[in-house]
Amino acid sequence: MHHIPYVLNILILAPVLLAMFRMTAGGPVDAFGGIADAPSLRMMVASLWAGVLVLSLVALYDPLRFWPLLVFQVVYKSIFLLSFCLPIWLGQAQGVIPTGPVAVFIGIVLVWPIFIVMALQSGQM
Repeated sequence: MHHIPYVLNILILAPVLLAMFRMTAGGPVDAFGGIADAPSLRMMVASLWAGVLVLSLVALYDPLRFWPLLVFQVVYKSIFLLSFCLPIWLGQAQGVIPTGPVAVFIGIVLVWPIFIVMALQSGQM
């Protein structure tokens, strides 16, 4: 049960990262909902997500010790949702919301805390 969020991270991130690292500069970024490419920003995001992927692979061997990775994901995704998406949804800002990633972010922000609590309550950390 404790492996679930890490397996999901791997399943979600592997194809996204493959596409992000392979794409040539200039076109729309599928992972960003077709938003125009800014190569340096794309590679910063890809590097961050690759770090999450690598740590998720390591976490498969001892998932209870890697709950801080889940906290990090909840924190940075919440910051994005609150600082970028929420103002657009409220009509206070303009911008294009990448619906695919945002749907995944919302799911993670809602579900990962359950796994974090389970890890903390297990007493095996």
